[in-house]
Amino acid sequence: MSPDHPLLVDDPGHSELLLGNEAIVRGAIEAGVGFACGYPGTPSTEVTDGFARLAPLLGIPFEYSVNEKVALEMAFAASLAGTRSIVAMKHLGLMYAGDPLSTIPYVGTVGGLVIVSAGDPSMHTSPNETDQRHLAEALHIPMLDPRTPQEALDATRFAFELSERSRLPVILRPTTRVCHTSAPVRFGPLTTRSSPAFVRDPRRFLPTPGNARRMREEIADRLTTARSMIGASGLVEHRGRGRRGVLASGAPAAIVADLLESSGEDGVTLLSTGAVFPLPDTWPVDALRELEVVLVVEELSPYLEDRVRSLCNLHGLSTRVLGKRTGQLPDHFEYTPQIIASALHSALGLPLTPPVVNPTRSLPRRPPTLCAGCPHRSTFFSARSVFGDDALYFNDIGCYTLGAAPPLGAGDALLSMGAGFSLAAGVSRTTGQRTLGFLGDSTFFHSGMPALLNAIKENVDMVAVIMDNEVTAMTGFQESPGMQIDAGRLSRSVDMEAVVRALGATHVETIDPEDLASAMAAFERARENDGLSVVISRRACPVYSDRAGMAVDSHAPEGREILTYAIDHELCGYCGRSDCGQRCHQGVAEGFERVMVRARSLEVGHETRREPVAPCATSCPLFLCIQGYAAHIAAGRYADALELITDGLPLPDSVCRVCHRPCEAACVLTDQPVAVNDLKRFVMDWAARQDPSPHVPVTEPANGLRVAVVGAGPAGLAGAHDLAMRGYAVTLFDAAHSPGGILAHGIPAYRLPPAALQRDIDRILAMGVEFRGGLCLGEDLRIDDLVEQFDALLLALGGGPEPVLDLEGDGPPVISGLAYLGVGDGGDLMGVPPARRVVVIGGGNSAVDAARTALRRGAEQVTIACLESRTAMPAIGTEISAAEEEGVVIRPSVRATGLIPSGVTLTAVAARVPEPTGPEDYADRAGDTSTVEADLVVTAIGQRPDLGFLLGSTGRLTVTSPSGPMADERTGRTSNRSVFVAGDMADSGGSVTAAIAGGLRAGWGIDRQLRGPEIADRRPPPPIVDPQPPDRHRGARRVDSGTRLSAPEVDPLRRRTNFEEVVGVLTEEEARAEAARCLVCGLCGNCNSCLDLFGCPAFRLEGNLIEIDPLLCVGCGVCAQFCPNGAIHPVFAESGPAQTAPAETLPAEAGTAPR
Repeated sequence: MSPDHPLLVDDPGHSELLLGNEAIVRGAIEAGVGFACGYPGTPSTEVTDGFARLAPLLGIPFEYSVNEKVALEMAFAASLAGTRSIVAMKHLGLMYAGDPLSTIPYVGTVGGLVIVSAGDPSMHTSPNETDQRHLAEALHIPMLDPRTPQEALDATRFAFELSERSRLPVILRPTTRVCHTSAPVRFGPLTTRSSPAFVRDPRRFLPTPGNARRMREEIADRLTTARSMIGASGLVEHRGRGRRGVLASGAPAAIVADLLESSGEDGVTLLSTGAVFPLPDTWPVDALRELEVVLVVEELSPYLEDRVRSLCNLHGLSTRVLGKRTGQLPDHFEYTPQIIASALHSALGLPLTPPVVNPTRSLPRRPPTLCAGCPHRSTFFSARSVFGDDALYFNDIGCYTLGAAPPLGAGDALLSMGAGFSLAAGVSRTTGQRTLGFLGDSTFFHSGMPALLNAIKENVDMVAVIMDNEVTAMTGFQESPGMQIDAGRLSRSVDMEAVVRALGATHVETIDPEDLASAMAAFERARENDGLSVVISRRACPVYSDRAGMAVDSHAPEGREILTYAIDHELCGYCGRSDCGQRCHQGVAEGFERVMVRARSLEVGHETRREPVAPCATSCPLFLCIQGYAAHIAAGRYADALELITDGLPLPDSVCRVCHRPCEAACVLTDQPVAVNDLKRFVMDWAARQDPSPHVPVTEPANGLRVAVVGAGPAGLAGAHDLAMRGYAVTLFDAAHSPGGILAHGIPAYRLPPAALQRDIDRILAMGVEFRGGLCLGEDLRIDDLVEQFDALLLALGGGPEPVLDLEGDGPPVISGLAYLGVGDGGDLMGVPPARRVVVIGGGNSAVDAARTALRRGAEQVTIACLESRTAMPAIGTEISAAEEEGVVIRPSVRATGLIPSGVTLTAVAARVPEPTGPEDYADRAGDTSTVEADLVVTAIGQRPDLGFLLGSTGRLTVTSPSGPMADERTGRTSNRSVFVAGDMADSGGSVTAAIAGGLRAGWGIDRQLRGPEIADRRPPPPIVDPQPPDRHRGARRVDSGTRLSAPEVDPLRRRTNFEEVVGVLTEEEARAEAARCLVCGLCGNCNSCLDLFGCPAFRLEGNLIEIDPLLCVGCGVCAQFCPNGAIHPVFAESGPAQTAPAETLPAEAGTAPR
C-alpha cells in the first residue's frame, strides 16, 4: 500500500483536511473494504472517484457499474462471498436500486455491505430532494446520517461492523453539506482484509417464498442487534440539562451545537444523532421525560419529529414537540444557520437572532451552460434546426440537461435517467406528434436500453438521440460503460450502434455533431422516416480530452493550427440589399434564423465568397426578397412572408398566377429550382382566408399633390399604388369600364380567376385611388388638359391593337388573339361560329392562352404555328407544357403564308441570326411547305402601341421609338417634366412583372420630381434587372437535396371542359417543405443566430457588436459552418503574430442589382 496518497497513510491519530466523501473512502479503507463500486452522481461522486484512483494501490476490484441496481447487486455478491463491500450513489440511485434493495435484508449479508446514498436537500444537482430516510424502516435497513466529515469516517468504519453483526446492509446517508465540506479528520488504524470465499447455503441465499417467510421472521432479531450496537456506538448523544431541548440529526445537528455554544445558554438539552434507524430503546425517551418542550431539527420531511411525537404518546409523556408540524421549521430545502437560529428563538425563547448576512452586490444571474465546444450543443442545434418548433423534445439527466434552457430549447419535459426515450415514446403514441428523446451514452447503458427496446417493440414514431461523448462528464469525467481505460487512454469497448441494432432498430445513423451538414442531413432522414429512428451523435468531450492530453480532431488545413475564431463585422448583420436601399424593416425572429442556419449548414459545393443578393432577387423585375419570404414560410411565419411580398408587389394575387418566373430560372438549385411562384401563391391564398388582413401597408400622410394615371393595367395599377403609398391623391383613368387592363381582358380565367385579380384591385382602390373608366385618351382625355389639372401625369397605356397578318387566299375566318380572348367564357365571337379546328399563329403567351381557350370552347383540334423553335418560344415554359398536356399541337419553325379553304399554308423557316427578334430574322425554306386544317385562325403576334393620343398635344413629348415618347429608363420621365411613362409605353419587356416594376419606378420618379430625392428615396424602386447577372453561386447543392414540390393541377382531360383554375395551391406542409429547400444564399442582416440559437459562451455582445472571446473559444468551428453571411472565420497560429484567414469580401457594389 502506497503511503504517498493522503488517504492511505497508516498512522492512527494522523489528521488530514478531507471532504466528507473522502472521509467515507478512508473509513472504508480502515474497515478493510475488499470491493467498491457505484454509479457517479453528485453529491456522492468523490466516493467512487476516490476508489477509482486508489483501488489499484489497495489491490481491490473497483468498477463504475452501468447503473445503481447493478452496482448494488455487485456489492451484495461480494458480501455473499465474505468480502466487505461498499457501493456509492446519490439518493435517486437508491430508488433505481429499489428491487434488490428490498430483498437484501431478507437474505442478509455475510461480509459487511455499506450503501452510500447521498442526499441532496435544496436540489443543488438533482431534480428532487427525496428523503430516503423513510426507506430504512420500510425495508428494515439500518441507516446512519453523519453530522460531520469526521463522523462520516467513523460511521463508515462502524457501518461494516454493524452490517456483519446484524447481517443487514447499512445505508450511509451523508447530505450535500457533509459530502462537500472540508474539515480536519483524524485517522484510525487500518484493518487487514479477510480472504473472500463463497460458501453455498441455499436455505439462506435463495429467498423463495418458503425461505423468504422464515427470513422475514428473523429480521426483528437482527434489528435488535443493530439497535443495541447503535446505542453503544456514540452516534447518539445527550448533552446538557434543562427543561427545554433540541433533538437534531445529520448536518443540522452540527449547526445546532454551534449555535447553542455561541448563545451561552446552559439550560438547554441537546439530543443529537448521527443515526436514523433503528434508534436505541431508551434514547430519546429517557431524555424526553425531563423536557417540557423539544424542538426537532432535521432537514426535509418530519421523519424524526413524527417518531418523537409518537414516542411521547406511547409513553404518556407531556413533552410538547415542535418542528415542522407546528410551523417553526420548513419541510423543504437545506437548513442554514439563519433558519435554525430563528426556530430556536421562536420555539424555545433562546436569545438568538438570525446572524446578519453581509449585504452583497447584486450580480447578474449566471445559470450553468454547456461548455464552449461541447458536442451536445451542436447535436441540439442540428436537431432543432431540422425539426424546429413543430416537434417536441424530451431531455434526460446529464450535462445535456442544460440543452433544455434557451437558446437551444431542447427540453419540453424531463423526469429521470432513461425517461427521455420513454417520455418521447409515450407522448408520440398518445398524441401522434413527432417527438425526439435525448440520452447520453452513460444514461443509455444505465437505463435507456429498456426504454429504447420498448419503443422499438411498439414501432413508435419518434427519434431517439444518443449523445456519445465517451465520458460521464457532469459528475467528473468518469469513463462511460461503453469505454475503457487502456494505459491512461480511453478506448471503445462496446459498439453502441451494434447494440442498438441488436435491440431491433433498423434506421440507425452515427454522426459527428460538429459536421453540421451531415448531422442535419441525418436528422432530415430521421424526420422523413416512418417509425423509430436512432441517431448516435458521437464526439469526445473536449474538456476531458484537453485535460487528458488527448488530440482532438481539427478542422484546420493540414499543417496549420486554429487558435480561435473571429467575426468580420462588415459581414455580420449586413443585408445584401442595403446599398440599393432595399433592406426590409423586419426584425430578428428565431424561426427565421433557424431556417437560415439550416440552409447554410446543409449547403455544399459553394464558393467561399457569397453574392450579396441572391440570384433569384437580382433576376426578379420587382427585386423581391425571395429568400426572405421563403424562409418565413419554412418557419411558419406567413404574416411576415406576406409583408415581404406585398411591400414590393402591388398585385400579388395576380402575379403569383401569371409570372414568367425568372427567379426560378436563376435559382442556384439548377436541377430542381425552388417553386417560388407556388410559395407566393400559398401565402396569398392563406392571406385571403384571414380576417382582418394580416398585413396592411402603412401609407404616408396626404401631401396635397395630385397625379393622374392613364391606363389601369399592371403598370398603371402599380404606379397608382406606389403614389398612394407616398401620400398622393391619385386618379386612375382607363378606356375600359373596369380596371385590370391585360390582366382582366387578355388572360383567361383558368390562369387568372377574376376574383383573384379583383382582390388586388380592391386593395389598391381601398388606398384612396379614384378610378374613372370609359374614358379614352385622345378622345375623352387630352394630355394638355391632364397636365394642367394635375401635378404630374403617368401614361401607362397597354400595347394597343394587334397588327394585321396579311394572309393571301380564301379560307377560314381570321380573328386577333386579344379579341378572341376578350370575349370571355362564351359569346358569338363577333359572328364567327364555334370552330372544331383552330390554328393559332404566334409563339407568345397570348398565342398559348388562345390555343388553350379554344379547347375549352369545344375545339377538337388546336394547332400553334410559330416562327420560333420549340425551345425558343417566348411563352412561359410551364404554360407551353400545359397546353401540350391538354392536346394542343405545336408546329414550331414555320411561317403562315396563306389561307386555303381547308385551313392554313405553312412554310418552314430558319433563323438568319443567332438571336432573332422579329419575323424579318427568319428565312423561308424554299419548297418546304405544308398545310394544317382549320375552321378558325387566331393571330397572336404581338401588339403595336397606338400613339394617336399624341395628335393635337402641345405637351412637348419627344417620340423616338415605336413604343412611345422618349423617357428616362430609371424614372420614366419624358421630355415634358410633368409627364412620365411606364409599361408598354416604356418598352418594359412585355412581362407583367416588368410592367409593374416600371410603374413603381415611375411613381418614384414622380415623387423625386415633385418632392425631391431626399423624400422619394426613402422608398426606392426595384433596380433595373441586369440581363446577364453573375452566376458564381450557380450549381450549389445541399446534402439533403429534396424533390421539388409543385402545386397540384387539374387533370388535363377535365381542364378542357371548363374555365376553372388549373393550378392549385400547395398544402401548408408542402409549402413549408418546399420553402425549406431554399438555400437562402444572399446576405441577410436579420440575424443573431450565434447568440439566439447556438448560445456558445465564447460569444458575447459588446455594445451592438457580437464578439468571440479568444480565451473561451476552443476552435471547434461549428459557428463558422452555420453563419448565414459567412462572417465567422478562423484565426491561425503562425510564426509571429496570429494570422486571420481572409474574410469573405464584399463586391464593390454590394447590395445593388448589377447594372
